[in-house]
Amino acid sequence: MKKTIFAVIIILAVVIAGAVFYVFSNLDAIVKAAIEEFGSNAVKTSVQVEDVEIRLTEGAATISGLTVANPEGFSLPQAFSLGEILVDINLEKTHKELIAIDAVHIVAPQVFYEINAGRNGSLNMLKDNLGMSGGASTGASAGSEPAAGAAGDPVRLDIARFEFKDASLHARVVPLKDKTYDLKLPALVLTDLNGTPEQISRQVLDRLIEHAKKEIQKQGLDRELAEIKAKAQQRIDEEKAKLEQQADERVEEEKQKAEDKLKNLLGR
Repeated sequence: MKKTIFAVIIILAVVIAGAVFYVFSNLDAIVKAAIEEFGSNAVKTSVQVEDVEIRLTEGAATISGLTVANPEGFSLPQAFSLGEILVDINLEKTHKELIAIDAVHIVAPQVFYEINAGRNGSLNMLKDNLGMSGGASTGASAGSEPAAGAAGDPVRLDIARFEFKDASLHARVVPLKDKTYDLKLPALVLTDLNGTPEQISRQVLDRLIEHAKKEIQKQGLDRELAEIKAKAQQRIDEEKAKLEQQADERVEEEKQKAEDKLKNLLGR
């Protein structure tokens, strides 16, 4: 009987060890699949990741090639293309219901912001979709299933520092005669972010949309002023050319009159 019990224990130990080995050896792929599944469900559009590398002993992770597609109703294919995301995990503070992160660095991201003919913003719609996924700290809205911890409560994040730097913004504003803008966004640095992934994403999107609108307005105003100046200069140049032509014609006329007058005098 004892031998049977020991045999069962050994078998269980082997199974558990095999499961743990499988999880850790496939952790990158598991996290990649989780980001794509939960991310796509949260924003109601496609989220894709090229690669995930997790280094647990260092408390670090790298997420490469993360893209978020634009919602339906927009012509630009993507809302975000985040080339590389560097994450510093605080292992000492992390537990089943809380993931503590010292810093998130997003390196040279690209943002695609479109305002369509209906004056709806693509990033605004993504933010609204996140609200549908469960923005309350006490749980999700009806029909949503946010990532949950062991007790069933939503997993919470504690991010000490979030950096979104060297970002390129590609914007299309259909109501403004379908104008496009390509510009650089000021660095976005946020600290002490706490909440569910959906809540934090909404906070970041709020600030990012504010940044994008300010830069579009700034560049739009600069562009309008430049166009006004260019048109004014064009009119000045055109008027100047007309005056110069009129002056040349007047000179030719006076010259011809002088020549005719001289011929008449000499002919007498």
